Amino acid sequence: MVSKLLALEAYPNLKDLDFRLLRAVELRMRRYMWVPLEEIARFSRLDVETASFRLGKLDDWGLVRRRSDMGYIGYQLTIHGYDALAIRALARKGVIERISTTQIGVGKDADVYVGITPSGERVAVKFNRIGGRTASRRADYHSSVFRDKHHTSWLYVSRLIARKEYDALVLLSPIASVPRPIAWNRHALVMEFIDGKELAELRDTDLSRGEAREALNKVLEEYLKVVRFGIVHSDLSEFNVVLLKDGGVMIIDWAQYIPTADPESYELLRRDIMVILNAFRRRWSVRIPFGEVWPEFESAWKESRGEGDGD
Repeated sequence: MVSKLLALEAYPNLKDLDFRLLRAVELRMRRYMWVPLEEIARFSRLDVETASFRLGKLDDWGLVRRRSDMGYIGYQLTIHGYDALAIRALARKGVIERISTTQIGVGKDADVYVGITPSGERVAVKFNRIGGRTASRRADYHSSVFRDKHHTSWLYVSRLIARKEYDALVLLSPIASVPRPIAWNRHALVMEFIDGKELAELRDTDLSRGEAREALNKVLEEYLKVVRFGIVHSDLSEFNVVLLKDGGVMIIDWAQYIPTADPESYELLRRDIMVILNAFRRRWSVRIPFGEVWPEFESAWKESRGEGDGD
C-alpha cells in the first residue's frame, strides 16, 4: 500500500510561525495528552487568537488534530506534523534539499522516500511509523523510557527507533554491507540510496538456483561479520536483504538489533538463520542444511561474548 507524504503537500504553505506552533505542540506533548491552546500560544510566543487561527490551518492540512470535549481546547501533533518538523530540521542542516513523492519502500513500521541533497545526490529518507498498529518487541524494548512520563507517545517511540537504527548503521557500515548512515532527526533517518531490490520483490524466476546460492552465501558471509562484531539483527528475512545491481548483497532494517550479550540473542540468531535458509529453500530450491551453517555462527556468537568453545 502506497502512503502519501502529506507533509510535502502542506510544506509550501507553512510559515515560520506554523513551525513554532508545531514545535510547541511537540514539546508540550511530553506533559499533556492534548496540549491546551493557551499553552501552545505561550510557548510559540503568539496571542491566543493568532495561534487558534493558524492551528486551524494545521488541522486542515492534517499536521495536528483538535479536541474540544474535555472542558478546554487541546491539540496533538500527528505523524504528518512530525514529518514536517523532521523535514524542516534536515533541510536547515543542509542534509536534504527536497524529498521526492516517489516512495521506494513501505512496510508496517516505516515509509521510505527518495531525497535529494544540496549537491544533487540521491539519498533514502526513512520515516518510522511505529504506533498502536505495531505491538512488537521493539516497543517493549523501550518501555523503560516511559516510567517517568505521563503517557506513551508513539511519536517518541518512532524517534527512539530511528536513533537506534542510525547508531547501528554507524557501528556496522565500516565492517559489513549495510546502508551508510548520513543523518537522523526525530523519526527520520537519512541513508545512502541503495541501487537494488529486496529479495522479497524478486520473482522466483529472476534468479537461477546457482545465482540464488551465491546470493545466500554472501548474505551469510556479511551476517557472520556482524555477529562476530557482537550484534544480532533479530529480524532477518527476505524482506531485509537487498540484492544490489553490482551482484552484491546488503542487509537492511536494523531497528530491532540487539547485542550478543543480550540473553535473547542466541535464540534470535538461530531464528534469523533458519528464516533466511528457509526463504532460499522455498523460493529458489537452495538447500543448505541448518546444521551445516549454524556451528560457525554459534562459534562467532560465543567469541563475541568472550566465551571459549568449551564454555
